Amino acid sequence: MTGTRSNTKLGRTDWVLAALRALVRGGIGAVRVEALAREIGATKGSFYWHFKDLGELHQVMLELWEEVGTQRLTAAVRASGLDPRGQLMLLVDMVSVRPGEAVGGVEVEPALRDWGRNDPRARAVLERVDRQRLQDIAEFLRGVGVRDGELLPKAQLIYAAVIGLEQLRLTTGAEMGPALRSLVARLIG
Repeated sequence: MTGTRSNTKLGRTDWVLAALRALVRGGIGAVRVEALAREIGATKGSFYWHFKDLGELHQVMLELWEEVGTQRLTAAVRASGLDPRGQLMLLVDMVSVRPGEAVGGVEVEPALRDWGRNDPRARAVLERVDRQRLQDIAEFLRGVGVRDGELLPKAQLIYAAVIGLEQLRLTTGAEMGPALRSLVARLIG
């Protein structure tokens, strides 16, 4: 992932992906302009061409995570044409996929959550993402016939399982899909 890119113009996305990988490697303190420039074979001037400052890069990192990990994902599930149960299981399968190394791999979401523990801006985005994901899961559960009084508790169980299984995947290498599919199948009957 290091070195100069030949015949390719670097864009904002290259910087953001490098920043996410740095976040995974060393926390938000590792997201530094000079280090990122070395990794992608660019100059600091290139960074400042794309971003006003490090704060703007941080904001774009959070926005990309929110868009890709929440908005695009649920939009793809809704557009799948599957019946409600199929959509819910597709969601389970999609969240169980290991994130690519280009974005930091399986450690990217835990790294973002760690960042949110100490940074108010990251925490605000994390809280918004968590609320949206719970709402999305509840909507998918409603689609398969879960009663209103059970929507939030079941959505919380599923989402807590996702977060916990992400952590377990880091420490044991366990795949998330089978356990998550089993849990969801039990919760929806």
